[in-house]
Order: sequence, then C-alpha cells, then structure tokens
Amino acid sequence: MSGFRRPVDVKPRAEGQYVQGRWVEGADVAPITILASVQPATVGDYDRLQPLPEGRRIRAAVRIYTDVLLNVAGADWRNGDRLIWGASPFAGEYLIVAVSPWQSGVISHYRYIAVLEAAQTN
Repeated sequence: MSGFRRPVDVKPRAEGQYVQGRWVEGADVAPITILASVQPATVGDYDRLQPLPEGRRIRAAVRIYTDVLLNVAGADWRNGDRLIWGASPFAGEYLIVAVSPWQSGVISHYRYIAVLEAAQTN
C-alpha cells in the first residue's frame, strides 16, 4: 500500500477547553505533511454519514488511508484534524469525522473518512 501514498498536508488542532462555562475551540497548529492515499468516498460512506435534515449538509467526502494516527472530530478535546486537499472538483479543507483501524500486522493502517467543511460566512 505504501507505493500508492503521496504527501498531503493535515492541519492539527490544539485541544479545546471550557472557559467560563463556554466551549472554546483549540487553535490551529502548523500543518504537517503525511503520506496518505486519498480517494473519493463510496456511496456506502455517504449513507453512514447522512446527517439529520436539520443538520449539516455533506457536499463532498474522501477516504484517507495512512499509517499516521490523526484526531477524529468528536473523539477527544481537539475536534478533529483537517486534510488540505487541492484536487478538483471539491478542493478545500476536509474535517476528519470517522476512523477504522486496520492493525493486522501485515499492512497496518488507518482508514479515515473526512467531509468538506463549508466556507465560513460572517
């Protein structure tokens, strides 16, 4: 599998914290470069990620295969690392939302699912 991996950038986030009873997101940390295979998500991935009607819409998703342990949104205090993906048609920052560890001892790796984050508007 390592022959298919290419350098990609990931933006980790520092731990968030409660300040006077309100959640404050952790700051972005300097991007890191990892070796990973990034592929379009499958229809089954989209079915598992389907949000509630009142929730966030998923415009695009990708699968990430790597041997690097990344932070998944909702799994700890960091609220998920973000993949910086420049490939068309949906270039942008993808929030890592799910992980499946494949630690067989032969070709151990992690399979992540990441969704395109919506642009911030003020």
